[in-house]
Amino acid sequence: MVKSLCKYRRAEIADQFATITKIVSEPTFICASCTRVASDKNYLCKPSRLTNTVSVTPMILTPTPPPVMTLAASTAPISNAINVHQLPMPTAVGQSRIEVITVIEQAEVLEEPDRLLEQTEKLKKLAKKKNKLLKKAAKAVKKFDKQLHKTKQTLGLT
Repeated sequence: MVKSLCKYRRAEIADQFATITKIVSEPTFICASCTRVASDKNYLCKPSRLTNTVSVTPMILTPTPPPVMTLAASTAPISNAINVHQLPMPTAVGQSRIEVITVIEQAEVLEEPDRLLEQTEKLKKLAKKKNKLLKKAAKAVKKFDKQLHKTKQTLGLT
C-alpha cells in the first residue's frame, strides 16, 4: 500500500521531495481531513475528488510595451479584466468552510455592543499582564547576564 501524504514526517518530506512533488504537481484529489492534495486517491487518508481542477500550463511571458493611454481609451471598458465567473468554483470542502466563516462573521456583527466592550476590556487586561510578564523576564535575563559576566571575570575568561 502507498504511504499517505498525511503520514509523512518532516524529515521524510525532505528526503522524498522529488516523489512528493510528482504526487502533488497535478492534483485531482483533496483530503477531507487535512486538505492536502494529490494526483491519486491512494496518497490521501480521506480522499475527495476535486470538482473544478485546473491544469497548470507553463506560460511564456514576452515583454510588451505599455499601452498609450488616450482620452478615448481611458473611457472605454477594460476588455482583458478577470471575470469572477471565469474563476474555478471552490470544492465541496472549501464551500462548506466559506459558509462556516460567513455564519461566524454574521454572528459577530449581530453581537451586542456591550459584549464587544467587555471583550475589549479583557484584551486590555491580557495585554497589560503580558507586558508585565515580559518586563519580569527581561529583568531576569539582565540579572543572569550580570551574574555570568561576574563569573567570567572571576575565572579570568574576559
